[in-house]
Amino acid sequence: RRDRAVTASDFQEIARATPGAEVGRAECLPRFHPPTKQSQAAGIVSVVVWPLEDPAHPNAPVPDRNLLRTVCAWLDQHRLVTTELYVIPPTYRKIAIAAGLRVKPGYGIEAVRRWVELVIRQYLAPLPPYGPEGQGWPLGRSVIGAELEAAALQVEGVQFLTGLKLVARARNSASWQADSVRLADGTVIDNSVALESYEVPELSQIVVVEGSVTGLDPAQGVTLPSAVVPVPVPILREEC
Repeated sequence: RRDRAVTASDFQEIARATPGAEVGRAECLPRFHPPTKQSQAAGIVSVVVWPLEDPAHPNAPVPDRNLLRTVCAWLDQHRLVTTELYVIPPTYRKIAIAAGLRVKPGYGIEAVRRWVELVIRQYLAPLPPYGPEGQGWPLGRSVIGAELEAAALQVEGVQFLTGLKLVARARNSASWQADSVRLADGTVIDNSVALESYEVPELSQIVVVEGSVTGLDPAQGVTLPSAVVPVPVPILREEC
């Protein structure tokens, strides 16, 4: 292929190597037409680009127009003339998680709780070196509650999980809802979120508590308990 973008891996490698562009990740969606969301459009190649970092949106990095134009111009020099090319930002689907756990004796609940939250955030992160396989969360891969439980159990100090609840933001409204995933063999897995082939998850809200999971009702939406710990503040009296 030399320096021509022909296969999906060609587009990804060339996009990541764009001169002067800080590309954190690039994924190719062959035959995907962004304006219509059709996934079987002949002659079309879409490349999803993530920035190397985005301080304003650490959980859901979004490239600016300059980065998209730079990558597009570079790929345009390497694509076949017959290829219609789109360089697009990632599409996120918001999810919220509540997890309850029991801590092993001798471990501090606050430290363990924060580590569990961090591990789950890293497991769902879209950029390397995080994600299930260290390459960021794969495009279109469903989010399975049992997977997140397994990741949380790897934290030192967690004795067991009392439960984990997962909800997703509806695509056409601001409401939150429980979701399920149907596998290829017809098996339906509850407490999961199905993603489209062009989507990745965005963890918009997470709470980890000791004991049972409370405050998260998928039927009513997300009403998570506050993660803010009250701190007593002394008040000086004007008179003794």
